This record gives sequence, C-alpha cells and structure tokens, in this order.
Amino acid sequence: MKVTLRFLFIPLLLFCLQTLARDATLEGYLKDSAGDPVQFVNVAFKEVQIGTTTDAEVFFRLSVPAGQRLTLIVSHLGYNKKEIEIEVAPGETKELEITLEPLVTALPDVEVRDRQIRGTDVTRIDPRLTASLPGPSASIERLIQTLPGVATASELSAQYSVRGGSYDENLVYVNGIEIYRPFLVRSGQQEGLSFLNPDMVSSISFSAGGFNAQYGDKMASVLDIRYKRPREFAGSFSLSLLEGSLHLEGISGNERFSYLLGVRYKSNQYLLGTLDTQGDYSPSFSDIQTMLRYEISDAWQLSFLGNFNDNLYNFEPDVQRTRFGTITDVREFTVFFDGRETNRFTTATGALSLEYQPHDDFSLQLISSIFQSDERENFDIIGQYWLQRVETDMGQDDFGQPTGEALGVGTFLNHARNYLNAIVWNAETKGLWKVNDQELRWGLKFQHEDIYDRLNEWNMIDSAGYSLPQQPSDAVLLQDTLNTRIQLQSNRLSGYIQNTWDFERGHGRFSFTAGLRANYWDFNEQWVISPRSTLLYNPNRADQWTFRASAGYFHQPPFYRELRNLRGQLNQDIRAQEAIHLVLGSSYQFTAWERPFQYTTEVYYKFLNDIIPYQLDNVRIRYYADNISEGYATGIDMKVHGEFVPGIDSWMSLSFMQARERIEGAYTFNEKGDKTDAGYIPRPTDQRLHFSMFFQDFLPRNPSYQVQLGYFYSTGLPFWPPRDDLNVTYGRMPSYQRVDIGFSKQLIGEDTSFSEGSPFRHFNSMWLTAEVFNLLEINNTISYSWIKDVENQLFAIPNYLTSRLINLKLIARF
Repeated sequence: MKVTLRFLFIPLLLFCLQTLARDATLEGYLKDSAGDPVQFVNVAFKEVQIGTTTDAEVFFRLSVPAGQRLTLIVSHLGYNKKEIEIEVAPGETKELEITLEPLVTALPDVEVRDRQIRGTDVTRIDPRLTASLPGPSASIERLIQTLPGVATASELSAQYSVRGGSYDENLVYVNGIEIYRPFLVRSGQQEGLSFLNPDMVSSISFSAGGFNAQYGDKMASVLDIRYKRPREFAGSFSLSLLEGSLHLEGISGNERFSYLLGVRYKSNQYLLGTLDTQGDYSPSFSDIQTMLRYEISDAWQLSFLGNFNDNLYNFEPDVQRTRFGTITDVREFTVFFDGRETNRFTTATGALSLEYQPHDDFSLQLISSIFQSDERENFDIIGQYWLQRVETDMGQDDFGQPTGEALGVGTFLNHARNYLNAIVWNAETKGLWKVNDQELRWGLKFQHEDIYDRLNEWNMIDSAGYSLPQQPSDAVLLQDTLNTRIQLQSNRLSGYIQNTWDFERGHGRFSFTAGLRANYWDFNEQWVISPRSTLLYNPNRADQWTFRASAGYFHQPPFYRELRNLRGQLNQDIRAQEAIHLVLGSSYQFTAWERPFQYTTEVYYKFLNDIIPYQLDNVRIRYYADNISEGYATGIDMKVHGEFVPGIDSWMSLSFMQARERIEGAYTFNEKGDKTDAGYIPRPTDQRLHFSMFFQDFLPRNPSYQVQLGYFYSTGLPFWPPRDDLNVTYGRMPSYQRVDIGFSKQLIGEDTSFSEGSPFRHFNSMWLTAEVFNLLEINNTISYSWIKDVENQLFAIPNYLTSRLINLKLIARF
C-alpha cells in the first residue's frame, strides 16, 4: 500500500511544481454553427510548442505564458481552420467559446462523422444519429448494431453479440463507470429501457476487440460513453406511439455548477400487438437520470451520476396461432391460454467522482459507485394446444385451412416465482500523466458483490392424457424444476497500467500502446494477468492509409450468472474464461464523386480457453457453470462510410465470422442412432454472415424532406432442444432480415422565423417522422417452443418477431 501511494502522489508532486512556473490559463469550449459540441479538435499556438486536443466533453485547458500576444490555431477535419489572437494577463483564467464552420453544407442535426481514434482500435460515432436511425427503439445499442463485427437477432432487444461472443462479454461504461443490466430477463419484450440515455450523450466510443488494458475484464467488446458538459441552457423532447423522452441541461451563472436531467417512458404495447401471441400486453418502462457537476476550483471537480430504472411487464395471453413449414407442408400451431405473467426489474445506480486536474497533462480521479437490482419474475400460464396440418392443395375447397388432422394435442403449465436482489459496490482511482510524446494511465479498483437469489420454477407437459416425462408410478414429474436459494458475497481487486509512445521514423509515424491488467477474486482465489498492446502506423508517402495491429490476453472472471448451472447450483471451482485476441486492421481515406469516404477492415482470430458453455433462448443465457470448453472465433469485418449523398453520411458494414467450440463430454447421434463425440460445434452466437446498412437522403431542392433507411441481414443462429445434458445435436434458424424506413420533415430550422409572442420562437429545430417498421413484413424467428407427443417426439414451433407497423415521431430541440 505504501508503494502504491508513492506511485500515485510522486507524479502529482512533480506536476504541481511544474504548474507553478506557468501563471496564466486558457480554457475553451468548441461547437459548430448549429450550436452542437465538436469533439477532438486540435488546439495549438503558432509561436510556442503548447497544444492539446479537446476531450470527449469538447473542453480544453492550457497553461500559457502570461503577457504575450499569441495566435491560437483551431483545426478539425471537416471544418475550416480558425486563428484567434489572444493575450492572457498574469494569474488570469481566460475562457473562450469557439464556433467552427463546416467545410461542406451540412443538413441541420444530421451531419455525422464516423472516425477512428488514431492510435487505438476504437470507433467513434455521433450520438445524434440515434434519432435518425429508424427502428422500434431510439437507443445507442441499436446504433452499435450497425457496426461491423456486431450482430443482432431481435429488434426488441438492446443486446448484441460481438465477433461470436455472448451478450455477457460486452463492457459498457458511462463516464468511466461500469454499467450493469438485470439478470432475469428472458425475452426482448421484457427488457424495457437500457441505462444509456441518447439525449444526454456527447460521445460514443466502441471497440470490437483488441482494446487496451484500461478497460475491464470482458472478452468481446467495450462501449465507452461520455455524457455532455453543458455550457448553456438547452433541452429536447420526443414523442412517438411507442415512447417519449424529455431532457434538460444548463449551467449556473458563475459556470461552476452544471446539470443534465433525462426522463424517459416507453410502452411497446402497440408493437407487441403484431406478435403471433395475442393477449393483453401491459408493459410500462420508465427511468430518470441525472448528471451533476460542480467545479470546486480550477483544479478540482466533483460530479454525480444517478439513475433509477423501473421496467414493469404485465401480460395476459389469450391465443396464439403460428404457421410454419414449407410450401407443400404447412402446419398450424394453435394455443388457448389462461393465466398471467408479471415481471418487474427495478435498478438504481449512483456514482460519485472527484477529479483533480491541475494541468491538462495530468489528472487523478477517485470514483465510488453502487448498483442495486431488484428483480421479480412471476407467472402461471396454462395452455391447451393443437398442432394440425394446413391444406396446401389449391384445388381443394379448404385450401389454406387446417385439415383437422391433429398431429399433437396437449396441455402445458409453466410456473415461476423467482426473486433476485443484487448489490455491487466499488471504489477506484484512476490517473493520467502526459509527458512529451508519452501518455501514462493507471488505475486500481475494489469491488464488493452481495447477491441473493431465490429460484422456484417448473413446467409440465401433458400430451394426449400422458404427463411427460412418464413415470412407472402414478406420480407426475415436473420438468425443468428449479427450487433453490443462493446467498453470495464476494470481493474483487483489479488494476491496470498502460503507456502510449508516439514517435516518428523516416518513413512514417508510429503510436504504440502497451499495458498490463490484473484481477483477483476471493470466491475462487484466482489471480489473472492480461498483457495487451496496440500498434498504429501511418506512412508518410501514403498518408491516407492507417494500419493497426493489436494483441493481448482478455480474461473474464465469472459473474453471478456464469456461476449458476442449469440446476441452480453454484460451482465453487470455476475459473476465469480466457481469450487471446490477434487483430490486424487498416483504414483508407479516399475521395469519390468529389466527396470524402473511408474504408476500414479488420481481420481477427481469437483463441478461447477455459470457456463456460451456455444455452441461448431468446435473450436468456443459461450456463453450464463449468470450464469444459475450448474454441476459437475468426473472421473479417469491413465498413465503408462517407457522403453517398452530398453533405450527409451513410455507411455499410459486412462481416464474415466463424465461432466454434469443443465441449468436454459433448456428443451427438449418427444416422444409426449411436452416440458419437461431437467435436467442434458452432457457438450459440455463430452467425456466419452479417450485413447492415444505414443510408440517408434528402430532396436536393428542399433538404427539409429526408429519408432514412436501416437494413439488417444475418444468417441464422444455431439452436438446440431444451436439455440439461451434453447432447449438442443442433439445427439452424432461418436468416434474420429486416428493413426499417423513416420519412422526415423539418418543421422548424435555423431559417424559420416566428413572431415575438409565438411560443415556437424558443425552438432551434423540430422534426416530424413517419416510420415503417419491418417494411418487407418478414417473419423473423427469435426462438422455438418445444412440445412433445405421447411418443416423446419433439416438435419445434417458431416464435416470430414483430410484423409491419407504422410509427409517428416528433423530435424538438430548444
């Protein structure tokens, strides 16, 4: 501990002494002509070697020589360079608000620049685009699903798979604070609102693999979100047939205190009415979120992030009619229901951060956060079902109608009384130190977890008067029975250190980042060490090219869900999963049709060791809770984006991927019915091909009329019958294909004028959008329901996602 304290405060002492030699400060805030913040702007002086780049909150601070007349140069790709003459008196702190003019004529609120952070494998996208991407939910996660390497199989869920990883392998941060999600969610329609509020976001950073040691202990991806730093009073609201939101932001008169406030409400009852299962859907999802900042002094800042999220899902099913099969062999599955499902997922997050930044090149941060989740899952649903053939002969009078031939008749009863309460508390410190062409980062984190889980669920199938599975006696055996109580308390200690070197050689510029991450968990008393590195090369003779290489170990110590097996028991001997990432990538900037474009590609291979296999049903993950698998994931990701239409960005992403694993003891049956070793089988998220597109256009003579198109295509996921053994005989779902389109009209813009007494004079912009979801009305399959006949044969009944739907949306900013 003494060594750690010295390590933290010796750099602090050195920089405090250095700061005394500079006696003037220049601060600034960057925005564009529309008043929106501009991130990562280069700021430097012409006369002296002093400069920086604005942070994710579009703010910069420089220590400058006092009493000298200097020229400040402000530059950013896509904007006109600006030069400002300044002079700062001794001891003075001068503040600037700088407006940059774009090089191209940008449409209001939709100018999007998707760029790579130089020197890392992180992609940045503009959060304002969440309002433009058509879809059932205006979420950050939906935007992420358009990126290469990211796959989804449901428009109802915010979950995504990255390069063959599970939903639990993705890291999410907000202002450096790790975000958690509920544990018991089974399906996308129960999921509700995610933590991330797009109205409050200033920057989005995403890495699909090979990320640096400063990010935590997950194996697939990291999503790093930064919230806004308000500079004036502003706000926005949106209303649609599915959801509504309001956000306010502002700053005090002395500019010491700023606030962000967001309120959201969502009810997808209108959308769920297009599902095959009809009934009384009563979902109600709401949250309130705030970000408060107070600058104690020029060097000290205190901030608070708070969120309360309440997702309530009530459902009384009535009847389900699902048709499936081929053109010549169509079957209809009909179920009449009785019962009710009530689920409630309530989460709360609070985080307090104290930051010390005496100089732009040095900062120390202390963060303490707590997350609590209270989850209740209650349902008793009885269903009586008929499986029948449908007449496919067009010459018959009953063409298209059930023939009356019953392939299966029976009753099922599903019961659950599940309750989970989880508390995760942590405290951590982070540091940043820039020296010449180097950047040193370090951090240390302690985390305590307290989880109570009560499971009580079962189901029963009765087909043609027989309860399955059959018993020799008159007793009825309930299937998939879980009845357990679990209390788990554990502690984790983690830390990292990494350094970045920027240097030039005769043929180009290099940036090399190397780091080391360590983690200890007292539940299994395991230490894991994860070295990681990234190299960037930008050749002088081909400046439009940037090449990247990343390699490293990525350990994922189990969280609670990985600990609990299919029978609801904890494995005391479980170990961290391990992935070794090898990534090669390039970025090429070019001009076509006299407009800018960028093409990026990455090739990767991931070695997977000590993997915990799992079953995936809709969005529910059930683990085997044992390190009995090894495997790999390999593929190539490609993306081209730019101004397909002048002044406005669109992009297309294409990914090829294979993710396979070999589970110890897994078996299948050959054609003779003999048990054989399964060998390598697809992982549950093995989607071989994924293509996504986001495209925008407008009327050339009237840019206030716009159209936005979102397209997703993914090959089918593997699926298995429900099981609690290692029989891994599998099939493939049909491909997922979806087109959403939006037509927008700008009602209020920069050039709109109102009378002095009009209430609309306070609005900066207002858009009205008509959206068509699932334009092609494709029946996408998310999962299967399984029924048995008296001979114990399984029938797989597809559960389809939503059908075509029209939505109206109004968005206003003031």
